[in-house]
Amino acid sequence: MGGFTYPKGMAGTKRVQHTIDALKLYPGVTSRVILQRQSTELNILSGVHLDTPYETVMGDLLRARMFFALPLLYYRTIATLKTAFRSGHKNVIYFYGPLFLESVVPLSFAQRLGYKIVFDIVEEQGLMAREFSHTFYNYMRLKLADRISSRIKELSSGIIAISTYLEKSSRNLTNGKVPIHCLPISVDMDQFPEKPFSMNPTVSLFYSGSFGKKDGLPVLLDAFDRLAARYENVRLVLTGRGDAESMMEFFARMKLSAFKDRIEFTGYLDEKDYYALLNNADIPCMTRVDLAFAHAGFPFKIGEFLATGKPVIASRVSDVDRFLVNGMNAMLVNPGSSEEICVAAEFLISNPDSAAAIGMRGREVAKSFFDYKQQGKALLSFLENL
Repeated sequence: MGGFTYPKGMAGTKRVQHTIDALKLYPGVTSRVILQRQSTELNILSGVHLDTPYETVMGDLLRARMFFALPLLYYRTIATLKTAFRSGHKNVIYFYGPLFLESVVPLSFAQRLGYKIVFDIVEEQGLMAREFSHTFYNYMRLKLADRISSRIKELSSGIIAISTYLEKSSRNLTNGKVPIHCLPISVDMDQFPEKPFSMNPTVSLFYSGSFGKKDGLPVLLDAFDRLAARYENVRLVLTGRGDAESMMEFFARMKLSAFKDRIEFTGYLDEKDYYALLNNADIPCMTRVDLAFAHAGFPFKIGEFLATGKPVIASRVSDVDRFLVNGMNAMLVNPGSSEEICVAAEFLISNPDSAAAIGMRGREVAKSFFDYKQQGKALLSFLENL
């Protein structure tokens, strides 16, 4: 359960899918996905995906419509959880993301029914409310989510944290009374066949993500403009989606580029097309700005970028320095520095042998620390011991 879309989606959806796939490797584990609400714009609301049944309790409950439908949403979610409960088995709700208003009552019921509830904490709602609220509605929504999240200490049998920062804050929230498992970003290595790296004649810088304020797209565009002025064979490829305001700001900035004819924005892509585009890129870029929220989580995309075997440019945020060394297995830059991104890209373009070696060592980091199949055993042990 949780705040993600399914089966199509972005980082949250992939993290949940990797968790399901990791646990399915072990006998005696069955999974299903229960979403309280999601839009019909991207997904069919119920079905089976990769042998996992999923259902949406109520579709298209966006903004104010959700508040009016809340009693019915509670009732239907509780009925769905009762149906899903299997007597004689350990029943665990893996809840991804923040605890929102629509989930508190059903989870309280589920706890009484006998479910063990595990929260997967991937971001800090309080920081998001302070730093990223574009509208009063979003600000109030995030502040409410931050306040409701205090109920986690009463509802949780365990917590999964994506970063050391969130592991520490979760320990403080629960006064150290709830077991915590640190599960960093994950990657499906099968999507990234190993092959020798060579820079394409037209060098592509690649970005994918949510186009939010934390992602620093203006910074990346500034760096690209500098590079494009010096190298006629450099282009920028971007994929993903964001909220309306963020996308409007991105397109406005892109139009100001003197080299906008060398910028390609693909929008949101299905997995097959996304992985094909990523695997053909030359320099994946994980750019972040220097805000507290950016330092709290751990960017999911960097695991996939490293897995390509391509040399990655990454901002020094969160746990990046725990796994990566500048010039060894990635090119690390200070968050918000377009100049350092430009310098790092120039080094990789001018030193193809070093770029290939950096990419190869970066791939080894992804295999050693982020492969979801390797993460599964420890995760299963954590859940079994709740």
